[in-house]
Amino acid sequence: MKTTMIYNPDLECWMVELRGRSYPLHCGECFELLLGRDKLPCRLELDNDWYVIMEEMRFNLREQDSYKVII
Repeated sequence: MKTTMIYNPDLECWMVELRGRSYPLHCGECFELLLGRDKLPCRLELDNDWYVIMEEMRFNLREQDSYKVII
Protein backbone atom coordinates (compact mmCIF):
# COMPACT_ATOMS: atom_id res chain seq x y z
CA MET A 1 0.00 0.00 0.00
CA LYS A 2 1.39 3.41 -1.00
CA THR A 3 1.54 5.96 1.84
CA THR A 4 3.62 8.79 3.30
CA MET A 5 6.15 8.29 6.07
CA ILE A 6 6.51 11.24 8.47
CA TYR A 7 8.51 11.77 11.65
CA ASN A 8 6.64 12.17 14.95
CA PRO A 9 8.87 14.15 17.33
CA ASP A 10 6.66 13.37 20.35
CA LEU A 11 7.10 9.62 19.85
CA GLU A 12 10.58 10.01 18.30
CA CYS A 13 9.76 7.60 15.50
CA TRP A 14 8.62 7.46 11.88
CA MET A 15 4.92 6.94 11.26
CA VAL A 16 2.77 5.82 8.35
CA GLU A 17 -0.97 6.15 7.87
CA LEU A 18 -2.84 3.06 6.70
CA ARG A 19 -6.61 2.84 6.35
CA GLY A 20 -7.11 6.04 8.36
CA ARG A 21 -4.89 5.03 11.32
CA SER A 22 -1.30 6.02 12.13
CA TYR A 23 1.27 3.32 12.88
CA PRO A 24 4.85 3.67 14.17
CA LEU A 25 7.70 2.04 12.29
CA HIS A 26 10.44 0.22 14.19
CA CYS A 27 14.06 -0.70 13.55
CA GLY A 28 14.35 -3.51 11.05
CA GLU A 29 11.07 -2.77 9.26
CA CYS A 30 11.30 -3.20 5.50
CA PHE A 31 9.46 -1.23 2.84
CA GLU A 32 9.99 0.29 -0.59
CA LEU A 33 11.09 3.92 -0.76
CA LEU A 34 9.71 5.76 -3.78
CA LEU A 35 12.21 8.04 -5.52
CA GLY A 36 10.57 9.43 -8.61
CA ARG A 37 9.34 6.35 -10.46
CA ASP A 38 11.88 4.04 -8.81
CA LYS A 39 10.98 1.71 -5.95
CA LEU A 40 13.97 0.96 -3.75
CA PRO A 41 13.68 -1.86 -1.19
CA CYS A 42 15.11 -0.69 2.11
CA ARG A 43 15.23 -1.31 5.86
CA LEU A 44 14.72 1.29 8.59
CA GLU A 45 17.40 1.51 11.31
CA LEU A 46 18.33 3.80 14.22
CA ASP A 47 21.76 4.80 15.50
CA ASN A 48 22.24 8.43 16.56
CA ASP A 49 19.77 9.27 13.76
CA TRP A 50 17.17 7.34 11.79
CA TYR A 51 18.46 6.02 8.47
CA VAL A 52 17.58 3.52 5.76
CA ILE A 53 19.77 0.80 4.30
CA MET A 54 19.32 -0.19 0.67
CA GLU A 55 21.61 -2.65 -1.06
CA GLU A 56 25.10 -1.50 -0.09
CA MET A 57 24.35 2.10 0.84
CA ARG A 58 22.61 3.97 3.60
CA PHE A 59 21.37 7.47 4.13
CA ASN A 60 20.00 9.47 7.03
CA LEU A 61 16.37 10.46 7.00
CA ARG A 62 15.62 14.15 7.53
CA GLU A 63 13.05 14.50 10.31
CA GLN A 64 11.54 17.63 8.73
CA ASP A 65 10.88 15.79 5.44
CA SER A 66 8.28 13.22 4.46
CA TYR A 67 8.86 10.21 2.23
CA LYS A 68 6.59 8.24 -0.10
CA VAL A 69 6.76 4.53 0.70
CA ILE A 70 5.06 1.26 -0.15
CA ILE A 71 4.37 -0.91 2.89
